[in-house]
Amino acid sequence: MSHDREYFYKYIPAEAALKILQSRTLKYSSPAIFNDPFDTQTRMDFGFEVSELIEAFTDEQYKMIHGHEEPVGDESVELFRDIKKIWHIAKQSQQKMPKEVWRHEIKPFAEETVIICTEYLEELNNWWYRLSKASRILSLAEDHLNLLMWAHYAKDHTGVVIKFKCMPELDTPFIAARKVNYSCKPPVIAELSNYVKYLTGQSPDLIDYRAVFFKLFLTKSTHWCYEQEWRVFIPSFNMENPSIKTDDKGQEILFDLISFHPQEIHSIYFGCKISKPDRDNIMECLQDDMRHVKKYDCIRSDREYKLDFEEVF
Repeated sequence: MSHDREYFYKYIPAEAALKILQSRTLKYSSPAIFNDPFDTQTRMDFGFEVSELIEAFTDEQYKMIHGHEEPVGDESVELFRDIKKIWHIAKQSQQKMPKEVWRHEIKPFAEETVIICTEYLEELNNWWYRLSKASRILSLAEDHLNLLMWAHYAKDHTGVVIKFKCMPELDTPFIAARKVNYSCKPPVIAELSNYVKYLTGQSPDLIDYRAVFFKLFLTKSTHWCYEQEWRVFIPSFNMENPSIKTDDKGQEILFDLISFHPQEIHSIYFGCKISKPDRDNIMECLQDDMRHVKKYDCIRSDREYKLDFEEVF
């Protein structure tokens, strides 16, 4: 398991709850249809302007060549090997090239490197766009007490919350859920100082594209922190060359219905404004292999901004 939680919760309208119980499936959606256009739909990018890279890149090489200590880095990186050779030459000659002369001499190479980085970034984002669209996410919550979640996702308290139990023995998707992080800015591939160390071969492990990939799937704006969201993430089957499924009419399919075990449903909480027909229809589904599911009515407190719950026997 990627966590130690025993339960997760799903806020949903009554009609969606009925479909879930009848079909024994949950809807895993592509980020392309999320209600937040920034959620997993931002570009992979650096934490700096590409125009800043030329000067920083040339200055870092100058510092390495004229440093007191021999450069340390990855010998498999050709640029690092070249810098190390020049360091030895500079050390033996005891001469130091003026920085402005170095910048002028190395500028064409630095500009070429920036062009390559820019082109690679575009290729990376084309891949990221297809991958994020082809992947699937199930959003879950930490508890059933959130008044905003009841209003926003359980249709103004007329829906329900389903409590799911994590069952490692069944090896189900819930055990792989990951917690969402909330930030003022989207994740970046690297900040400027780290990226020039990466390019010069000093720290080849500084750039972890896999980590950036997961951060983009698991980071949202701080505006959404009230949700305290967890996610079950299912990447595209073909990670290297993701493709988006289409139906018989050529329309993109942006969600999948994935089965769950009836034992995974622990409880259902009925919204304090749920209609009697919706409640009765859902209750009818809780028979046979769903007989174990506990039922609770939500009761609005008259003394506090909170919900109380009364078990239905």
